[in-house]
Amino acid sequence: MKTTIDIDEGKLDAVMHLTGVRSRKAAVDYALACAERVERLRKVFEKPLPDEEYRTAVDPAYDVAALRAKDRPKRHVAR
Repeated sequence: MKTTIDIDEGKLDAVMHLTGVRSRKAAVDYALACAERVERLRKVFEKPLPDEEYRTAVDPAYDVAALRAKDRPKRHVAR
């Protein structure tokens, strides 16, 4: 949707610099996505889970380090 709005240039420049996006549209899209994510998380954390749900929320066999290592790009050694 195309619209005309006043945007704080300093904030827009900061978002573009920090994220590395090159267009104003991409910076605004990024900011909107972040705002949506923050609000969704805020609503999730408004109501704490009962203790029993915390105990069963994560599989004890879940190994985040192994998953990250598997997804890490392979480095090629020059010979």
